[in-house]
Amino acid sequence: MFKCPNCGTSISINDKLVINLDKHITCKKCAQKLKPVKIYLYALIFVAPTVMSFLVNYCDLSPLSAAGGTFAFCFLLLACQPIRKV
Repeated sequence: MFKCPNCGTSISINDKLVINLDKHITCKKCAQKLKPVKIYLYALIFVAPTVMSFLVNYCDLSPLSAAGGTFAFCFLLLACQPIRKV
């Protein structure tokens, strides 16, 4: 997940946290243009309310702590999204 699919060079998390879908990541070693997989970004739209509802209703967390847990979970999903060649 954190490696270039072309040459295997590690890609930093800061480069992977791209919210703009039209922005490309460039590999530093092979200059291959990489792009995050869009389905993970769209899945966050459905994952965030589901996790928030689960934490509030079933885990009995306060809405503020549930929002923090949801933010951390979505940040983890966004950071671990796979990348592909353009």
